[in-house]
Amino acid sequence: MASKRQLKGDITFIVKEMVSECIAYTMLVPNVDIKAVEDLINDILDYYGKTLADINVARKAAAGERGDNLKAIRNDARQKVAEFVGRMAKLSESK
Repeated sequence: MASKRQLKGDITFIVKEMVSECIAYTMLVPNVDIKAVEDLINDILDYYGKTLADINVARKAAAGERGDNLKAIRNDARQKVAEFVGRMAKLSESK
């Protein structure tokens, strides 16, 4: 199991990449639905803030629970990333 620092770094990297992709999409694709992209970016950033708060709470848990909590957060992050990537794909399909 990776440390909380590694987990935060991984999530931060993924969030930056997804937001960058959304911004690049708006600049490169003509007639893009800006509102849909903004909603996606806002959802990604909301999830980022919530996840970092969850990691900080998990850090304060008892030693036996800490690892389980961080594993649960990592699994949730994988699911949310898949959801966000799916939404990004739908944006590109609609054009």
